[in-house]
Amino acid sequence: MSEQRFKVSLTPHSKFIFSTSGSASSIERHNSALQKLELNLLYFTFPHEIAAKDYADLLRSPISRGGAVTGKDGLKSKIIPFLDEVEPIAKKTLAVNTVVNENGKLHGFNTDAIGLKTALENALKSTAHSIKTAAIYGNGGVSGVAYHILKDLGLRVVLTGRSPEKVNAKKEDLGIKDDEISAPYDLIVDATPISSQPNFLDAKGFSELLNNCKMLFCHNMPEKDNKPNFLKSYCEENNIEFIPGSAMYKAQLVRQYQLFIGDISAEVIIENWNLTD
Repeated sequence: MSEQRFKVSLTPHSKFIFSTSGSASSIERHNSALQKLELNLLYFTFPHEIAAKDYADLLRSPISRGGAVTGKDGLKSKIIPFLDEVEPIAKKTLAVNTVVNENGKLHGFNTDAIGLKTALENALKSTAHSIKTAAIYGNGGVSGVAYHILKDLGLRVVLTGRSPEKVNAKKEDLGIKDDEISAPYDLIVDATPISSQPNFLDAKGFSELLNNCKMLFCHNMPEKDNKPNFLKSYCEENNIEFIPGSAMYKAQLVRQYQLFIGDISAEVIIENWNLTD
């Protein structure tokens, strides 16, 4: 069977929005929305790793409107020295996930922050549980964002993961330290891709975090590509309130495309990217 590909039309004035991650479904989703809006923008992904400087050079080129930066090999942090301006929350968390090319100058943003804040605020407002403490599992770009958002929401927080050395290095880089709390934690923020793995409970230290927790946020979204989310199933079976990554994705994508496109409402983005669920 031949591979199906999404077709786009190029003009001399076409601009690209690049991404360092993306499945066939995301390529179709983004390009379909851009076409419906009759924008001369094309979404293009790199499934392989790319060096921070190489990616920044590409994003600075005349054909680029900007790009999304994913957490492969610490790229969200590594790209920062190659940008011209970086917004305060991205500097604070050492994580840029969106770069916009404004006439050859690169501006770095972190739209994960507004996405995660929206998801957690909504969950905390709707739950019947008392949520006072949280543990973040993982040491990637989202973990730093999660720490500051949780602290802003008034929670006491610890940062942990399968590699204590990497977690401690992350804390040092961010200038943060754990609050003096111990398990069980009310809320767990999983900032890793382990939910797509059937043996996720084997991840070092993770199963202990799940004991007696009340709520869990899962950053990973395997269901977006019609794959099972094993962590979601576990939470449903064990009466743990589950906050899906999609609760974060909607708000962050709206902010991201407002940065790329400019004068466009959240309602138009929600409709054209089918974010109504």
